[in-house]
Amino acid sequence: MAQAILSTVLGILATSTAVVGLTTQTAVAQGFSGSFAPEQWQLFNNRPPTIPGVDPEDINEPIDFGGIPLAPFEGSVDFTDAPESLTLLGSDRSAILDEFGLGCSSVRSDLLPLFCGSSSTFLFVTVPETSKLSFDWDYITFDAFGPSIDPFGFAIGNIPPNAPGSDGEFTELIDRNGGLSQSGTFTVSVEANQIFGFQISTADNQGGRAQATISDFKVMLIEPDEVDPTSVPEPTSAIAIAAIAGLYLKKKSHPRQ
Repeated sequence: MAQAILSTVLGILATSTAVVGLTTQTAVAQGFSGSFAPEQWQLFNNRPPTIPGVDPEDINEPIDFGGIPLAPFEGSVDFTDAPESLTLLGSDRSAILDEFGLGCSSVRSDLLPLFCGSSSTFLFVTVPETSKLSFDWDYITFDAFGPSIDPFGFAIGNIPPNAPGSDGEFTELIDRNGGLSQSGTFTVSVEANQIFGFQISTADNQGGRAQATISDFKVMLIEPDEVDPTSVPEPTSAIAIAAIAGLYLKKKSHPRQ
């Protein structure tokens, strides 16, 4: 009898322990497909707020200089190898100056922020359900000053980077003191409806762009298991049951003389 009670109690304790904090992970995407297919991502290049002749409200609209579009020198994304991988390219706007035989040191001061100022390139998507994202990344910069000028990483927030009040928190993946070429693997959890995006920034928009290739992109859906709380005792209740069982066993083992 005592052994049967003990076995039952231990079973309850095991069940109680197992359900606490239990989650289920279900694969919902392998590569850039489904909710993470190329058409679901948006590209955004921010610009200095004071560009001559450009309304601040149109800051993300295509602009040109002397009839030559800046677009080829803005950051961009290459989905050619999707769904297996994508490549994000950072900005190098000063390259447009090469078209005129100029450099950042010779451009007018009012145009300097446009060509040689800091900026960032974002590739972002809305994560539909609470998920764990994992991916491999390969980074290289062609800037002679190294990765400290062109950092790469990702950001998570509740407001898209191209909207007012954007609140994305940037996590840098590269080592700014490391080599021109770096790589790694990363896993991060993202809440439902949050914005997740890869980001390459540049401090000076000159000297060559950086780029990052993202591969082995996986999405694991995370959701709590549905457990009927009435069928599982509270931890304190289980402990109390165990204590009672212990007393019962002790009493049976040591009867009164």
